[in-house]
Amino acid sequence: MAYEELVMEYMKKLVIADKHVIAGLMRGKWSEGTSAVNNSYKALTNLVGMGKLVQGNGFFRLPGCKSNYEEHAQLLTKALVEVLKTKLVRKIFREHTIPEVGLRPDAIVFLERDGKGLCFILEVCNNEPEDYLRHKVNTWLHWEGSTEYLSNLFNTKIPFFNIVVAGSAIEGTFELQDYLKEALHA
Repeated sequence: MAYEELVMEYMKKLVIADKHVIAGLMRGKWSEGTSAVNNSYKALTNLVGMGKLVQGNGFFRLPGCKSNYEEHAQLLTKALVEVLKTKLVRKIFREHTIPEVGLRPDAIVFLERDGKGLCFILEVCNNEPEDYLRHKVNTWLHWEGSTEYLSNLFNTKIPFFNIVVAGSAIEGTFELQDYLKEALHA
C-alpha cells in the first residue's frame, strides 16, 4: 500500500490514534466511509508489521508511548487533529517532559506560515481542576528560560509563545478553535 509513509508522518505527530482518526486525516486520499477506515486500518497494521507502530486495544501508538488511549489521550489526539488540519504544522512535541521546571505540557506546537512561525503550548482540560491548569500556566509565564528552551527545542528563535486550551480556557490562555481561526487569518 502506498500510503504508509503519510500515515506514519501523521502518527509521528499524533503519537497515538485509532483508525478513524487516521481515516479522517486521509480524507481525499481514499474514498469516503468504510473504505477510508479499512484502508487506514490496513496501513496502520502494515506499520505494526514493520515495527514502526504498536497496536493496542482499538488504537495504535509509537513504540515507547505508554498511553492506553483513555479519555484525556483521545481528547488530546482530537485537538491535535484540529491543529494538523490547518496544514501549518512544522513540529509537535506531545507530552514532552521538561524536568528543569517540572512541566509536562500536553503538546508543544510550532506552526509555520509564509516563513513566519507561531509557537504555542496546548493543554487539554476535560476533568482537571482549574488550579492544576493555573499552576501550569503560571509556571510557563514565570519561567525566565521558557523562550530559550523553546528556541532550542525547535532550533528556531522563539521570542514569545501562547498557551492554548482545548476545553475550558482560563485567564491568560486562548481557546483552541478561536486561536486556530486567528492563526489561519493572520
